[in-house]
Amino acid sequence: MALTFSRLQELLRNLNIAYFIAPDHPVARFGMSGMFGRYEIVILLQDDGKFLQFRTVDYLHCPASHPHLSAVMQILATINFSKRLVRYAWNGSDGEIVVSADAWVMDNQVTQEQFNRMLNNFFPVIDLGYQRIKTTLETGSDPGEQDPQTLLAKVTGERGPTMPPQLKPHPDQPQEKDGDKLSGESATESEPEITEI
Repeated sequence: MALTFSRLQELLRNLNIAYFIAPDHPVARFGMSGMFGRYEIVILLQDDGKFLQFRTVDYLHCPASHPHLSAVMQILATINFSKRLVRYAWNGSDGEIVVSADAWVMDNQVTQEQFNRMLNNFFPVIDLGYQRIKTTLETGSDPGEQDPQTLLAKVTGERGPTMPPQLKPHPDQPQEKDGDKLSGESATESEPEITEI
């Protein structure tokens, strides 16, 4: 039992992803925007639906004659070593950098949860890797992975620390009146110290 192309389309529709279908192959193509760029992604079935692949199209290019080719190859190897599922590759004939994620289906169907997990792992990796590789192509120097706090601030639009200096109680939480403790609280209990980490 392998994955059918109609089932693949159903998985995409369940995520409300608008896609195009290749007229002569079981391939679905769609675009997604991230923090650092817009990406074209194809999802294809091979070997009679036993092999499923997510793959970028026109992601980045680094010709063999590029002065920073060595630095880019080091980044691709580093990312490949540190990430699961997602694989970076370089086509020496045209310089295209391709990112893919593969799954052998073989004797079962892909569930919606499995499909979602593949896409949710694939997309952030290509988005974060894009900025890192692009900077290295331009400068010859690897900026390294971005700090998670910086990324969180970028996503949420915050400019300062992610934890407010003073936590405010929930509106439904009972409050102390005139310095008295609420019933059931021990007079010896101390307030917990909250520090930003």
